Amino acid sequence: MDMMLFKWSTRNLWRQSFRVAETAKLRALDQEDAGCRCACLKVIKAAFKLNPALARLNASQLTNAILLLSKQEGDWTQEALADRFMQLLRALVGHLEAGRLPCILNLKVNLFCELTPQEIDELGYTLYCALSDPESLLRTV
Repeated sequence: MDMMLFKWSTRNLWRQSFRVAETAKLRALDQEDAGCRCACLKVIKAAFKLNPALARLNASQLTNAILLLSKQEGDWTQEALADRFMQLLRALVGHLEAGRLPCILNLKVNLFCELTPQEIDELGYTLYCALSDPESLLRTV
């Protein structure tokens, strides 16, 4: 695993990066069942990039949310992409309500630890609103 240096206040902290392993795990799961996890990740990353209110959620957090959802949901066929996308939005709202997104490779790690309570509330509200109109996430002006 890679080690990255992060500055926190006046002291430096080391944090392990699991990004390579997370991506490999996501791809391996898709290869096992011809799944749509990687496609779901691409769609949600693109949608969040278009929405400044959601840009605080990074690829690692989204990958982990998909991997956690994969433990609960077995049907990741291409035909289920829209359903998994909606389920992922609901799961993210739940994680934001809890203020905690565990890292799939080390469940003690909270991937929301660098977000402020206000950022978590704003993200949760935006995603909650998107549940009633998910197409709004995909619209570009």
